[in-house]
Amino acid sequence: MSDPEVVEKNYFPIREIARRTGVHPVTLRAWERRYGLLKPMRTSKGHRLYSEEEVEQIEKVLQCLARGVSIGQVRDLLAREQDKLGMPATAGDGKNNWQAMLDETSSLLRDFAEPQLRRRLDQWFSSFPAALLLEHWLKPLHVRLERFRLPEAHGAQTFFWPLLKEQLLLANGMARKNLDKDKSQAKPRVLLLEIGVQGQQAFIQMFIAVLLGAGIEVVTLAYPAGLLELGSTVKKLGAQGVLCYSHKALPKNILERELPSAVQGMTDPLWLAGDFIEVQRLALTELNQLPLTKVLAGNTESAVTQLRESFKL
Repeated sequence: MSDPEVVEKNYFPIREIARRTGVHPVTLRAWERRYGLLKPMRTSKGHRLYSEEEVEQIEKVLQCLARGVSIGQVRDLLAREQDKLGMPATAGDGKNNWQAMLDETSSLLRDFAEPQLRRRLDQWFSSFPAALLLEHWLKPLHVRLERFRLPEAHGAQTFFWPLLKEQLLLANGMARKNLDKDKSQAKPRVLLLEIGVQGQQAFIQMFIAVLLGAGIEVVTLAYPAGLLELGSTVKKLGAQGVLCYSHKALPKNILERELPSAVQGMTDPLWLAGDFIEVQRLALTELNQLPLTKVLAGNTESAVTQLRESFKL
Protein backbone atom coordinates (compact mmCIF):
# COMPACT_ATOMS: atom_id res chain seq x y z
CA MET A 1 0.00 0.00 0.00
CA SER A 2 1.44 3.36 -0.95
CA ASP A 3 1.58 6.21 1.54
CA PRO A 4 -1.14 8.32 -0.20
CA GLU A 5 -3.53 5.35 0.06
CA VAL A 6 -2.69 5.06 3.74
CA VAL A 7 -3.58 8.70 4.36
CA GLU A 8 -6.87 8.36 2.52
CA LYS A 9 -7.88 5.35 4.59
CA ASN A 10 -7.17 7.18 7.86
CA TYR A 11 -4.21 5.23 9.14
CA PHE A 12 -2.21 6.82 11.93
CA PRO A 13 1.47 6.67 12.97
CA ILE A 14 2.49 5.07 16.24
CA ARG A 15 3.11 8.41 17.97
CA GLU A 16 -0.49 9.47 17.30
CA ILE A 17 -1.86 6.16 18.56
CA ALA A 18 0.28 6.45 21.69
CA ARG A 19 -1.18 9.91 22.35
CA ARG A 20 -4.73 8.75 21.77
CA THR A 21 -4.57 5.60 23.88
CA GLY A 22 -1.95 6.48 26.49
CA VAL A 23 -0.03 3.30 25.63
CA HIS A 24 3.69 3.87 25.15
CA PRO A 25 5.14 3.03 21.70
CA VAL A 26 7.49 0.49 23.31
CA THR A 27 4.46 -1.32 24.74
CA LEU A 28 2.60 -1.17 21.42
CA ARG A 29 5.57 -2.79 19.70
CA ALA A 30 5.76 -5.47 22.39
CA TRP A 31 2.07 -6.25 21.98
CA GLU A 32 2.66 -6.72 18.27
CA ARG A 33 5.96 -8.65 18.28
CA ARG A 34 5.76 -10.66 21.48
CA TYR A 35 2.03 -11.31 21.84
CA GLY A 36 0.55 -10.92 18.35
CA LEU A 37 -2.16 -8.57 19.59
CA LEU A 38 -1.78 -5.91 16.89
CA LYS A 39 -1.20 -6.02 13.14
CA PRO A 40 -0.40 -2.49 11.96
CA MET A 41 0.15 -1.62 8.33
CA ARG A 42 3.60 -0.52 7.12
CA THR A 43 4.64 2.37 4.92
CA SER A 44 7.13 1.94 2.12
CA LYS A 45 9.81 2.92 4.65
CA GLY A 46 8.64 0.36 7.18
CA HIS A 47 6.90 2.73 9.61
CA ARG A 48 3.90 1.33 11.49
CA LEU A 49 0.44 2.71 10.71
CA TYR A 50 -2.69 1.90 12.70
CA SER A 51 -6.34 1.91 11.67
CA GLU A 52 -9.37 2.73 13.81
CA GLU A 53 -9.90 -1.02 14.13
CA GLU A 54 -6.46 -1.29 15.71
CA VAL A 55 -7.40 1.48 18.15
CA GLU A 56 -10.49 -0.51 19.13
CA GLN A 57 -8.27 -3.56 19.62
CA ILE A 58 -5.96 -1.59 21.90
CA GLU A 59 -8.93 -0.50 24.01
CA LYS A 60 -10.03 -4.13 24.32
CA VAL A 61 -6.53 -5.15 25.41
CA LEU A 62 -6.53 -2.42 28.04
CA GLN A 63 -9.91 -3.60 29.32
CA CYS A 64 -8.61 -7.15 29.63
CA LEU A 65 -5.49 -6.07 31.49
CA ALA A 66 -7.56 -3.93 33.88
CA ARG A 67 -9.69 -7.01 34.60
CA GLY A 68 -6.54 -8.85 35.62
CA VAL A 69 -6.09 -11.00 32.52
CA SER A 70 -2.50 -12.05 31.91
CA ILE A 71 -0.98 -10.32 28.89
CA GLY A 72 -0.16 -13.75 27.50
CA GLN A 73 -3.84 -14.79 27.71
CA VAL A 74 -5.36 -11.68 26.12
CA ARG A 75 -5.11 -12.86 22.52
CA ASP A 76 -6.95 -16.12 23.17
CA LEU A 77 -9.55 -14.39 25.33
CA LEU A 78 -10.35 -11.81 22.65
CA ALA A 79 -10.56 -14.57 20.04
CA ARG A 80 -13.09 -16.43 22.20
CA GLU A 81 -15.12 -13.25 22.67
CA GLN A 82 -15.19 -12.72 18.91
CA ASP A 83 -16.31 -16.31 18.39
CA LYS A 84 -19.18 -15.67 20.77
CA LEU A 85 -20.34 -12.71 18.64
CA GLY A 86 -19.33 -10.07 21.11
CA MET A 87 -20.52 -11.83 24.27
CA PRO A 88 -17.91 -11.10 26.97
CA ALA A 89 -15.91 -14.14 27.95
CA THR A 90 -15.08 -14.62 31.58
CA ALA A 91 -11.54 -13.93 32.60
CA GLY A 92 -11.30 -17.28 34.34
CA ASP A 93 -8.30 -17.33 36.63
CA GLY A 94 -6.94 -14.30 34.80
CA LYS A 95 -8.23 -12.26 37.72
CA ASN A 96 -5.23 -13.64 39.59
CA ASN A 97 -2.67 -12.14 37.23
CA TRP A 98 -2.05 -8.99 39.26
CA GLN A 99 -2.00 -11.12 42.40
CA ALA A 100 0.58 -13.38 40.76
CA MET A 101 2.73 -10.37 39.93
CA LEU A 102 2.48 -9.16 43.53
CA ASP A 103 3.40 -12.60 44.84
CA GLU A 104 6.36 -12.86 42.48
CA THR A 105 7.60 -9.40 43.47
CA SER A 106 7.33 -10.28 47.15
CA SER A 107 9.23 -13.51 46.59
CA LEU A 108 12.02 -11.77 44.69
CA LEU A 109 12.25 -9.16 47.43
CA ARG A 110 12.48 -11.78 50.17
CA ASP A 111 15.34 -13.41 48.29
CA PHE A 112 16.98 -10.07 47.42
CA ALA A 113 17.11 -11.40 43.86
CA GLU A 114 18.26 -8.20 42.20
CA PRO A 115 19.06 -9.45 38.65
CA GLN A 116 15.81 -11.39 38.38
CA LEU A 117 13.80 -8.46 39.74
CA ARG A 118 15.37 -6.03 37.27
CA ARG A 119 14.54 -8.36 34.37
CA ARG A 120 10.93 -8.73 35.51
CA LEU A 121 10.55 -4.97 35.94
CA ASP A 122 11.87 -4.40 32.42
CA GLN A 123 9.41 -6.95 31.07
CA TRP A 124 6.44 -5.51 32.96
CA PHE A 125 7.31 -1.93 32.00
CA SER A 126 7.30 -2.89 28.31
CA SER A 127 4.19 -5.10 28.48
CA PHE A 128 1.77 -3.04 30.60
CA PRO A 129 0.69 0.61 30.42
CA ALA A 130 2.10 2.58 33.34
CA ALA A 131 -1.38 3.61 34.51
CA LEU A 132 -2.39 -0.02 35.02
CA LEU A 133 0.89 -0.87 36.74
CA LEU A 134 0.41 2.07 39.10
CA GLU A 135 -3.16 1.14 40.03
CA HIS A 136 -3.02 -2.66 40.05
CA TRP A 137 0.57 -3.45 41.01
CA LEU A 138 2.43 -0.58 42.69
CA LYS A 139 -0.34 0.65 45.00
CA PRO A 140 -1.28 -2.84 46.28
CA LEU A 141 2.41 -3.70 46.60
CA HIS A 142 2.99 -0.62 48.74
CA VAL A 143 0.11 -1.63 51.02
CA ARG A 144 1.46 -5.17 51.26
CA LEU A 145 4.97 -4.05 52.15
CA GLU A 146 3.69 -1.60 54.75
CA ARG A 147 1.84 -4.40 56.55
CA PHE A 148 5.00 -6.37 57.20
CA ARG A 149 6.92 -4.94 60.14
CA LEU A 150 9.56 -7.67 60.44
CA PRO A 151 13.22 -6.61 60.22
CA GLU A 152 13.68 -8.51 56.96
CA ALA A 153 10.68 -6.71 55.48
CA HIS A 154 12.28 -3.37 56.29
CA GLY A 155 15.47 -4.52 54.59
CA ALA A 156 13.50 -5.56 51.53
CA GLN A 157 11.91 -2.12 51.31
CA THR A 158 15.22 -0.29 51.59
CA PHE A 159 16.45 -2.49 48.75
CA PHE A 160 13.34 -2.29 46.57
CA TRP A 161 12.31 1.38 46.45
CA PRO A 162 15.68 2.76 45.26
CA LEU A 163 15.93 -0.05 42.69
CA LEU A 164 12.42 0.66 41.37
CA LYS A 165 13.12 4.39 41.18
CA GLU A 166 16.36 3.69 39.29
CA GLN A 167 14.59 1.45 36.77
CA LEU A 168 11.83 4.00 36.26
CA LEU A 169 14.32 6.83 35.78
CA LEU A 170 16.01 4.81 33.02
CA ALA A 171 12.68 3.99 31.35
CA ASN A 172 11.48 7.60 31.61
CA GLY A 173 14.75 8.85 30.16
CA MET A 174 14.18 6.74 27.07
CA ALA A 175 10.53 7.85 26.92
CA ARG A 176 11.59 11.50 27.02
CA LYS A 177 14.04 10.97 24.16
CA ASN A 178 11.33 9.32 22.07
CA LEU A 179 8.92 12.13 22.86
CA ASP A 180 11.51 14.73 21.86
CA LYS A 181 11.98 13.01 18.50
CA ASP A 182 8.33 13.59 17.65
CA LYS A 183 8.29 16.98 15.94
CA SER A 184 4.83 16.56 14.40
CA GLN A 185 3.18 18.98 16.80
CA ALA A 186 3.79 21.01 19.94
CA LYS A 187 3.42 18.97 23.10
CA PRO A 188 1.91 20.25 26.35
CA ARG A 189 4.26 20.60 29.30
CA VAL A 190 3.57 20.50 33.03
CA LEU A 191 5.71 21.24 36.07
CA LEU A 192 5.41 18.40 38.58
CA LEU A 193 6.12 19.24 42.21
CA GLU A 194 8.34 16.54 43.69
CA ILE A 195 7.39 16.56 47.36
CA GLY A 196 9.64 14.13 49.21
CA VAL A 197 7.13 12.25 51.33
CA GLN A 198 8.50 8.86 52.40
CA GLY A 199 8.11 6.30 49.60
CA GLN A 200 6.84 8.98 47.21
CA GLN A 201 9.64 9.14 44.65
CA ALA A 202 8.93 5.80 42.97
CA PHE A 203 5.24 6.73 42.70
CA ILE A 204 6.15 10.08 41.17
CA GLN A 205 8.36 8.39 38.58
CA MET A 206 5.59 5.93 37.72
CA PHE A 207 3.13 8.80 37.35
CA ILE A 208 5.65 10.59 35.12
CA ALA A 209 5.76 7.43 32.99
CA VAL A 210 1.98 7.70 32.61
CA LEU A 211 2.21 11.35 31.56
CA LEU A 212 5.02 10.73 29.08
CA GLY A 213 3.05 7.85 27.59
CA ALA A 214 0.14 10.26 27.11
CA GLY A 215 2.37 12.65 25.16
CA ILE A 216 2.78 15.20 27.97
CA GLU A 217 6.22 16.64 28.70
CA VAL A 218 7.15 16.77 32.39
CA VAL A 219 9.62 18.94 34.29
CA THR A 220 10.04 18.12 37.98
CA LEU A 221 10.51 20.81 40.62
CA ALA A 222 11.92 19.76 43.98
CA TYR A 223 10.11 20.89 47.12
CA PRO A 224 10.49 23.35 48.79
CA ALA A 225 12.83 25.22 46.42
CA GLY A 226 10.39 24.71 43.56
CA LEU A 227 7.76 26.86 45.30
CA LEU A 228 9.91 29.97 45.07
CA GLU A 229 8.65 32.28 42.31
CA LEU A 230 6.51 29.42 41.02
CA GLY A 231 4.51 31.54 38.58
CA SER A 232 7.67 32.94 37.02
CA THR A 233 9.18 29.45 36.73
CA VAL A 234 6.10 28.20 34.87
CA LYS A 235 6.49 30.96 32.29
CA LYS A 236 10.24 30.54 31.88
CA LEU A 237 9.94 26.79 31.27
CA GLY A 238 7.04 27.20 28.84
CA ALA A 239 4.69 25.04 30.89
CA GLN A 240 0.90 25.14 30.84
CA GLY A 241 0.54 24.68 34.58
CA VAL A 242 1.70 23.01 37.81
CA LEU A 243 0.79 19.49 38.89
CA CYS A 244 0.83 18.33 42.50
CA TYR A 245 0.66 14.53 42.71
CA SER A 246 0.88 12.26 45.73
CA HIS A 247 -0.28 8.73 46.46
CA LYS A 248 -0.39 9.42 50.21
CA ALA A 249 -1.26 12.24 52.60
CA LEU A 250 0.89 15.36 52.40
CA PRO A 251 1.88 17.50 55.40
CA LYS A 252 -0.90 19.95 56.24
CA ASN A 253 1.43 22.93 56.26
CA ILE A 254 2.12 22.34 52.55
CA LEU A 255 -1.54 22.18 51.59
CA GLU A 256 -2.88 24.85 53.93
CA ARG A 257 -0.11 27.45 53.82
CA GLU A 258 2.89 26.90 51.54
CA LEU A 259 1.17 25.81 48.33
CA PRO A 260 -1.69 28.39 48.48
CA SER A 261 0.89 31.10 49.07
CA ALA A 262 3.11 29.88 46.21
CA VAL A 263 0.32 29.88 43.62
CA GLN A 264 -0.92 33.38 44.46
CA GLY A 265 -0.56 35.49 41.36
CA MET A 266 -0.22 32.50 39.03
CA THR A 267 -2.13 32.70 35.77
CA ASP A 268 -1.81 29.00 34.91
CA PRO A 269 -3.69 26.08 36.45
CA LEU A 270 -2.68 24.10 39.52
CA TRP A 271 -3.76 20.49 39.05
CA LEU A 272 -4.15 18.15 42.00
CA ALA A 273 -3.95 14.40 41.39
CA GLY A 274 -3.46 11.25 43.43
CA ASP A 275 -4.98 9.43 46.37
CA PHE A 276 -4.26 12.28 48.79
CA ILE A 277 -7.23 14.19 47.35
CA GLU A 278 -9.76 11.86 48.96
CA VAL A 279 -8.08 11.59 52.36
CA GLN A 280 -7.29 15.32 52.75
CA ARG A 281 -10.38 17.10 51.50
CA LEU A 282 -10.55 19.38 54.56
CA ALA A 283 -6.89 20.37 54.24
CA LEU A 284 -7.51 21.20 50.57
CA THR A 285 -10.34 23.65 51.33
CA GLU A 286 -8.30 26.82 50.75
CA LEU A 287 -6.60 25.48 47.63
CA ASN A 288 -9.92 24.42 46.15
CA GLN A 289 -11.25 27.96 46.57
CA LEU A 290 -8.57 29.34 44.26
CA PRO A 291 -10.04 29.81 40.76
CA LEU A 292 -7.11 28.13 38.98
CA THR A 293 -7.11 24.95 41.10
CA LYS A 294 -8.30 21.91 39.16
CA VAL A 295 -8.89 18.58 40.90
CA LEU A 296 -8.17 15.55 38.69
CA ALA A 297 -10.46 13.11 40.45
CA GLY A 298 -10.62 9.34 40.08
CA ASN A 299 -7.96 6.77 39.30
CA THR A 300 -4.74 7.41 37.39
CA GLU A 301 -6.20 6.79 33.94
CA SER A 302 -9.16 9.08 34.64
CA ALA A 303 -6.90 11.84 35.98
CA VAL A 304 -4.66 11.79 32.91
CA THR A 305 -7.69 11.74 30.62
CA GLN A 306 -8.97 14.91 32.32
CA LEU A 307 -5.54 16.49 31.96
CA ARG A 308 -5.38 15.63 28.26
CA GLU A 309 -8.86 17.08 27.74
CA SER A 310 -7.73 20.35 29.31
CA PHE A 311 -5.00 20.46 26.65
CA LYS A 312 -7.55 19.48 23.98
CA LEU A 313 -5.49 16.42 23.01
